Amino acid sequence: MRSKHAQLRAQQRGISRETEELLHAYGEKKPARGGCVMKFFSKRSIDRIENDFGHFFIAKNHEKFKTYLIESRADNQVITLGKLYKNQRISESKVNHFYH
Repeated sequence: MRSKHAQLRAQQRGISRETEELLHAYGEKKPARGGCVMKFFSKRSIDRIENDFGHFFIAKNHEKFKTYLIESRADNQVITLGKLYKNQRISESKVNHFYH
């Protein structure tokens, strides 16, 4: 389930439901502020997707793997979605920076 904010951000950033479903199924989790969880595609999760869907799927959809989402732990509602860029790394400090 998405919040209105998440729906707006997904539309603005061109993030499909399919990508969100992949994040839920394969994404790595990191804690975020305010009782939230950040899900993103790590090397390990992309390897698992490749094992299930094949290398062609990874090559065709490589842009999707820059996506992350923030969801509430209480009700698993997606609060926002975004894309990570080359100069961003997933670390505790970066996760806390997103929701300060």
